This record gives sequence, structure tokens and C-alpha cells, in this order.
Amino acid sequence: MKRHFENPFLKFIIIFSGLAILWFSLYQNIYKLDQLFSSDSNHFNIQTSISIRLAEYANMFVSIYGYEPTLDASTGLVITSVAGDYHNHGVWIGEPCNGVKIFGLFTLFILAFPGSWKKKLWFIPLGIFIIHTANAVRIALLTIISAENPKALDFNHNITFQVIIYGLIFLLWYWWVQKLSGIVKTED
Repeated sequence: MKRHFENPFLKFIIIFSGLAILWFSLYQNIYKLDQLFSSDSNHFNIQTSISIRLAEYANMFVSIYGYEPTLDASTGLVITSVAGDYHNHGVWIGEPCNGVKIFGLFTLFILAFPGSWKKKLWFIPLGIFIIHTANAVRIALLTIISAENPKALDFNHNITFQVIIYGLIFLLWYWWVQKLSGIVKTED
């Protein structure tokens, strides 16, 4: 086993795999924590809270684009839409789209990859902020697309923005590997 840890690639794969198993095991139960913090008089919902905060952030961008955003969480679903004479259902924000799973995956990669802990301590929050902001812009644009051209919503949700968000994460990882990890020696 010690011999495997001498190979940096295998060391990364082993550490990343172990962290991924731990993360996805915890992630499967993260929303069940609601039951620990809730009572009959005080119902707390982690997923809804995260989705509402993300919708509020996204609606800030909807406003910047010149639209009047609305937010509805009264049915238990978090839906952001554009007010006015639009015939659309808005955009539902829930567990798959709130970014929590991707924040974890991004963090795992940085933690498992070689590099200074001092740099990791600032790069991980910066990366999560960048991903979160890109996700909020994505939701804002999907909200506008839903209002202006609902037929284009599925394609943009399932293809265009998936490529953009995952491409952004890949670029952040690339930035870490090439510029910050210290494993790539640059010639000055």
C-alpha cells in the first residue's frame, strides 16, 4: 500500500475516491437533517432554504437584465419567474440545481490534489463563490428564457448551461493544477 502512495496520480485517485465515497454518502442524508431541527411548530427545510437563497441571488440578475422577478415558495417548491404578461411556469429550483453537490465535488478535487493548504483555504471558498454566482446567472437566464421563449428552456437547461457550468468547474480545476498546486513548474 505504501508503494501506491509514492505515485502521485494513484495517491490522488485513492484520496479523491475515498473523499467522494464519504461525500456522496453524507450528501444522500444531508436533507434528512431537517427532521433533527424541525418540530411541529417550527418546520425547517434545508433544501428549500438553500433554494430560496439561490433564487433571491438569481433574481438580482433577472432585475439587472431589466425584468421584474418573482419568487414563490408557497407550495413547497421554489419557483422563480418573470412578472408581467408572460405565459410561463417559471423555473423550479430544487436539489439537483442548487449547486450543493457540485460544491462538494469541486472541494474534493482541490482537497485531494497536491498543493499548499494555505492556498486551498482561500481557493476553495473562491471557487464555490464563482460556481454559485455562475449558477445564479444560469438560473436568471433560464427564468428569462422561460418567459421569453419557453420552447428553448429544456435545451438550454439540459445542454447549454450544463456545458457552461461543468466547463467552468473544469477551468477552476485547471487553474488549480496549472497555477496554484505547485506541481507544474513554470519557467520565468
